[in-house]
Amino acid sequence: MCGIVGYVSHRQDSNSFLINGLKHLEYRGYDSSGIAILQKEGIAVYKSRGKVSQLEQLLKNHQVSSSSIAIAHTRWATHGIPSQTNAHPHRFGNVTLVHNGIIENYLELIKFLDHPKLNSETDSEVAAALINHFYQQTHQPEQAILQAIKMIQGSFAFGILFEHNPKLYAIRRSSPLILAINQGENYIASDIPAILDYTKDYIILPEDTLAILTADQINLFDQNLNPVTYQVEHSTLSKETMQKDGYEHFMLKEIHEEPTVVKNTLLHHYHSILENIPNLQTYQRIIIVACGSAMYAGMIAKSLIETTARIPVIVDVASEFRYKNPILFPTDLLIAISQSGETADTLAAVELANQHNITTVGIVNVVGSSLSRICTHVLYTLAGPEISVATTKAYTCQVALLSAFALNLAKIHHQIDEEMFQAIYNQIDTFEKHMQMMVQDTQYIKPAKLISRHQNVFFIGRGIDDALTKEASLKLKEISYIHAEAYPAGELKHGTISLIEKDTPVIAISTNPALFEKTLSNIKEVKARGATVILLSTTINDKLKEVVDYTIEITKESIFFQPILSIIPLQLLAYQVANLRGCEIDQPRNLAKSVTVE
Repeated sequence: MCGIVGYVSHRQDSNSFLINGLKHLEYRGYDSSGIAILQKEGIAVYKSRGKVSQLEQLLKNHQVSSSSIAIAHTRWATHGIPSQTNAHPHRFGNVTLVHNGIIENYLELIKFLDHPKLNSETDSEVAAALINHFYQQTHQPEQAILQAIKMIQGSFAFGILFEHNPKLYAIRRSSPLILAINQGENYIASDIPAILDYTKDYIILPEDTLAILTADQINLFDQNLNPVTYQVEHSTLSKETMQKDGYEHFMLKEIHEEPTVVKNTLLHHYHSILENIPNLQTYQRIIIVACGSAMYAGMIAKSLIETTARIPVIVDVASEFRYKNPILFPTDLLIAISQSGETADTLAAVELANQHNITTVGIVNVVGSSLSRICTHVLYTLAGPEISVATTKAYTCQVALLSAFALNLAKIHHQIDEEMFQAIYNQIDTFEKHMQMMVQDTQYIKPAKLISRHQNVFFIGRGIDDALTKEASLKLKEISYIHAEAYPAGELKHGTISLIEKDTPVIAISTNPALFEKTLSNIKEVKARGATVILLSTTINDKLKEVVDYTIEITKESIFFQPILSIIPLQLLAYQVANLRGCEIDQPRNLAKSVTVE
């Protein structure tokens, strides 16, 4: 959500670096972009609605010269509509800044500043006005920034320039920001992909720590301006991982990567869960907090854990968790799931658990992320960089890791023996081959053509398949903009069946043979109301012809692997529908990859 890049160098190449960096952050989601360049006559700001390419063209049209110091931003609207005026950077007086996050008390700050004349509707411009206010008093950029952040409530990552000052300033709280190091130039960025073309060495900026960057130095200071030591990290990512490799979209590429990354995640964690989480057998209840697809992965885990390990599990959406005044016990284990590790609501849920001395486990894809730093234990998925906003491989890797977790729980609670534990492990290679076959399978194409012509779709399933329908429904609505709803199959008759009319697409999922006849009864109910039925199942036979219009057959797997295999054709279905509708698949409207605000 939003992207920041900043540049300070001996070279005059700001525009090339910043445009390139912004393009590498487009996956985060945005609606406008802008750049501020420190030139001899002062700071020049250029902003544009729409894609970074439009900002790039704007700079060319105005023949804007590069500089040795500049900042840039892609904005995902929170305060104020998407517009050129509301786009970042924002300038007030001597201060120009870019901002990720939300300033919760911006109205109080406006009153404190005696209602300054603002050009935009944003909370970010208020921050620029506040820093400028203290700069007018102190004439010291460092003091001005530190005094301002003492008054700011909420989350922020700031990149800041001052008029006629050849230094780049950065500071953050509850919003990600890194500092990157190169010979003769240094950078700031929201995420590592922005700087991979130039360097792999970076620093994770600690919270409420002021960074001052020149072309030759990076210095960090605490709130009393005492120097802060830092550790330089080295990224193992390569810029090649950010390429489409011949695929039309990143989403399609990432679906095709699932067999490999899921296998890697399973092999890595299968025998190491107990080493990473000591005393796992002592926890009497598990609480899973997450948002979006990560929460649906948690629902899969709930079904697996309760069915096989017989441990009670609560799954709660992170954005609601701390407002419910949750009842927590010392014997609880809280699992927080986030692809980016920067999801604001999930971080807040973990902070609440930490206040109650609850053991926490972070399941995250990004090494060194905020979630990994605040949890008692961390388990990394091995999905690699995921560029498409709509998650595919990160989700399946979360389910894979949670499956390994459930298996270990079942073993230590003596619900399965060592022989069965090892037997399931021995199936991983075969399972990878089945995933590869499913990725290449084309059964989804015909039903995708049908669905692409409709505006309403329903998903139904029972048991663990009910959790699966929620992720499948989300994927379809995210990238195709079709209204999609997921319901437990038995619940349709309690009201929602009134929405089923002639030709309404209903996608039924049935992978548990014990529940197949029950699901079939619900299929017959919607078919009797005129629905067009698509069935995804491990049980396909001739008697289905009268009640099912399309079938997608999948291989029967262990309960621990089945949900991973089952989602692949549904991801491909959503992709194909969106492609047929001409939607912007990798960057759907209004969505952001990393949701860093509440």
